[in-house]
Amino acid sequence: MRLLAATGAALLAFTGSAAAQTMAFGCPTPGTSIVFDSGVTVVARGQDDMDCRMDTVGDKPFAIRGLLFANPSADGGDRTAFIGALRPERLWPLEVGKKIEARYGSGSKAWHYTLAVTAYEKRLGPGDALVDSFVVEMNEQGPEGFRSVSRWWISPVEKYMIRYDFSDSDGKDRKSTRLNSSHVSESRMPS
Repeated sequence: MRLLAATGAALLAFTGSAAAQTMAFGCPTPGTSIVFDSGVTVVARGQDDMDCRMDTVGDKPFAIRGLLFANPSADGGDRTAFIGALRPERLWPLEVGKKIEARYGSGSKAWHYTLAVTAYEKRLGPGDALVDSFVVEMNEQGPEGFRSVSRWWISPVEKYMIRYDFSDSDGKDRKSTRLNSSHVSESRMPS
């Protein structure tokens, strides 16, 4: 009887710890090279509060707020106002069930955003290994019925996204594209 009670208590303790999984914010170690399946390579340079400073090899440096939004964006656009409205740092520390909402307007148009940590799961990551990751989902609702869903798989070990996908109501679907990490390794920073 005592063995059964002890086993049950141990099982409950294990289940509780899995449900309470969290990830504190942190950036990849400076000098870490991240190679995406598109061939793009970025190198971590450091952390400023909730921004990870990164360099794209052969291109300009950028910052990623809360491991979610790059500024400038991949197309070079300034996303300062957008990031300021969403304030993705409110989602940290990551924990399944955590959710934030925000509105962003430009001119006469406005969008509503919901960002939520929807799951903690294993996902194929660097070196084709299964990697624990938090799934962050962003639902966007905009003018004229526009809708989109973006998902990031953020690895507590890599301290970076290992996968990203996106689709919208206009029929755009960018799953497994540029932001699908294929390799992460330590490299020395150039002098």
